[in-house]
Order: sequence, then C-alpha cells, then structure tokens
Amino acid sequence: MQRTTSRASAALPLLACAASLLLFACAGGPKPGKPSGGGRETAEQKQVRELEGAVALMDKGDAQAAADKVAELAAAQPEKAELRLLKAATLVSAGKLPEARAEVESVLAAAPEDPQALVMAAELARYSGDEKARRAYLDRGLAAAPEDAGVLAAFGELSLDKKEWTKAEGYFRRARAADPRNADAALGLGKALYRQAKYADSEAAYGEAVALEPKLPFAYADRARARYQLGKYEEAMADLDAAAARAPDSSWIYLDRGRMNLDLERRDRAEADLTRSISLDPEYFLPYVYRAGMYEEAGRDAEALADYRRIIQLQPDYWYALESAGAVAFRLGLWEESAARFREAFGFAPERYEYAILSSISLLRAGKPAEAKALAGKVAPGIDREKNGIYWLMLRLLQDQNDQSSELEIKIQSEKRLDVKAGLLFYLGEYWIGRGKPEIGVKYLVLAKEMRREDCLEHRLLGAELKRLAGANG
Repeated sequence: MQRTTSRASAALPLLACAASLLLFACAGGPKPGKPSGGGRETAEQKQVRELEGAVALMDKGDAQAAADKVAELAAAQPEKAELRLLKAATLVSAGKLPEARAEVESVLAAAPEDPQALVMAAELARYSGDEKARRAYLDRGLAAAPEDAGVLAAFGELSLDKKEWTKAEGYFRRARAADPRNADAALGLGKALYRQAKYADSEAAYGEAVALEPKLPFAYADRARARYQLGKYEEAMADLDAAAARAPDSSWIYLDRGRMNLDLERRDRAEADLTRSISLDPEYFLPYVYRAGMYEEAGRDAEALADYRRIIQLQPDYWYALESAGAVAFRLGLWEESAARFREAFGFAPERYEYAILSSISLLRAGKPAEAKALAGKVAPGIDREKNGIYWLMLRLLQDQNDQSSELEIKIQSEKRLDVKAGLLFYLGEYWIGRGKPEIGVKYLVLAKEMRREDCLEHRLLGAELKRLAGANG
C-alpha cells in the first residue's frame, strides 16, 4: 500500500530544483561576482545572480519567494522560454499546479515542439494522474527531438513506473549517451539497474548522479540502498547522512535511515530517525509500523499500542496492525480492546480462525461471557470440520462454556502441526483462566511454552500471561 501523496509530493520540490539547476547551467554568460576588468555588472551576470538567488530560496524551502523572483525575470524577458519553464517549475514546488500547467501550455502554444516544455508538461500530467496525456506529450517530444536527453530520460521514468526495468535501462543509457552531463539520466539508470539486482552497476550509476548534482539528496539515498545490498553498510549510512544533511525536512530519508539502523541493530538511532520521520509527516503510516515493531520487540507495549492505534487510524485496511494491536492489548490486559482488534482482523482474514478464538477469549477475560458465547456461536457454523475440526472444537467450547473439553484435548494430543498444537494449548489454558480456574489454565500455558514455537502469535502472549498469573499468586 502506498499513500498517493508520499513520493509524488516529495518529488515536486525536486522537480523545481532540478529544473532551476538545468536552466541555470543553460543561462550561459559570465558567472556573477566581480565584473571582469572592474566594470559594471552585465545583464547576463545580473540574470545569473538572480537565478542563483531563486535557487537559494528553493534550498531554504521558500518556494513561493523563488516563484515570485523567477516570475519577475520571466516577465522582463517573455521571449525566453527557459525562464518561463523555470517559472512553471517553481510554481510546481509552491503547490500551484494549475498555474504551472497554464505557463507550460503557453510556451507550447508558441513552440509546440519544444522538448523541455513537452517533458515538463508530461511530468505535470504524471503528478495529476493523467497517464494518457503524459504519454501523448512524450510521444510528441520523441517525434520532435528523438535524441534529446531529457525526452529519453522521461521515457525511462515512464518505463520505471510500468516496472519495465530493461526498457527503462535502455532509455536511460540512450539519454546518457546523448548528454553525459544529464543527472536525471544517471539517477534513472541507477534505479533501473537496482531493480534488476545489478547492484554494483547501480552504485556506479548513482555515483555519477552524485558527481553531477552533489546537492541532490535522493541520489545519495538511492545509492545507499545499492551499497547496502553490496554489504557496504558504513558507506550506505554515510550516504543517508549526506541525504539528510541536504534535505533535513524529508520524512522519507529519515524513514530510510531508521530502517537501516534497525537492520544494523542500532535501536536508539533507529528510534530517533523514525520519530523524526513521524514529526515531519505525521499522516504517513509506515514510520509508525517500524517504530511500533521496535517498541514491541523491546517490551515497550504501551508505546507500541499507541503507534498501532495510530496506524489503524491512518491506514484502516492495514490489517496486520490489527493483529499486533490485539496482541499488545492482550498482554496489557486491555481485554475489550484486544477483543475488538482481533475481531476486526478476522474480518479481513476470515480464514484465520485464531483471531476469532482470541477475540472470544478476550471477551471471556473481560467478564463478558455472553458476548464471548455469541461470537463463537457465530463463527463456528461456518468452519469446514474436515479441514479445521480442531478450531471448531475450540469455538464450540467457547460457545457452550462447560467443562466438556476431553474431545478437544484428545484432538490436541494427536495434532501433528506443532504451531497449531501449541496455539490450541494456549487457547485451552486461557479458556480455563476465563472460567475462573487459573490453576488448570496455567498447566496448559506451561505445556504451550515448553513447545517453544517462538514464531507463533500465541507465543507472543505467553510470557505476559504467565507473569500476570505469577503476580496474582504471590
């Protein structure tokens, strides 16, 4: 699952920044600073200086001020399509997509075969989700300028979006051949090679992108992934540090660095990065997923549950969080919440009968035997007794709520699937605890623990339950 505003929104400022750097390079003329021969500043030098000022504003995150500055330049020289396209790029970064589209269309009205304008129009169509228009603009660009590096790189991006990795590689290589200074082509080539698991070649391509555009943060972040795959962990981390230094407000970079720190078991650093990612974009669910898992693994259940609740709020169909929230709430003795979360998870995965059983058990533990009975009675009739008879027996016990567990116990003894066997021992123990007979229940819990099925959901609940029982007894 991917939030529609994640990478796309992060890419908008980069589009403007890349465009401004490209146009700055094309502006030509002497560099700003002390005029040669001690004379007055030339018009070209003034324009370059003002463009540099716009780029500096972009770097500071003041996209609107950059757009205003470039708009002044474009208004003073309306015949320069490059300045008008730069104006459109800064408008994109300022979040003014309709105005940017209008500016680009105005350029195309005067120069319908301008490849830079067609590429930018295609990118704007991409951000708007209009893939048909995107392809139409690029086809026009290829017909007008078949060897233009920008057009070829844009076709490479289109192929990446379609997951056509080898085709993308071909387009990016053609773009590199047409213009070895095109950083977008080098960056795209790195992505295409990475997707084909050509990690060494990918690292090299990303290295070229970094050399061409040292300010581009995602070139470092992408190279970090390739280096990580090559086992170059310290180099990968250095790249993510460089990316964060260049884009300190990018939640994605902190998320990437947090995940890498987790992989390298640097828990404190991972927590700091994930928390920073969340602070920058609190509406995106993925950093919470990693932080919640880290908290849960560390035994920080209250903090883990807070993150799982947030995930469920932000991404209701991410049902794995429902299982985890149910498990954490169970360990914390929050029986009603545990019952609700497991029942919601069962709604997403109706073949996972353990969710229904745990929900019913949680209701029993919450002192709601009638609700536990009703839930079990609703689920049990739908079970194929030939395939899942052991789960049917457990649900029937929860439905009847009597002492007739002998048939289930015999079935558990003969069960060959060890994970299932351990799970049913746990459920039976919990059933007796819920019925007010913890001295019987604990025996089954100990048997389940001795099976050491550590990858099972039920094993995640055992430790806290045994500790709770030990505390109650003394």
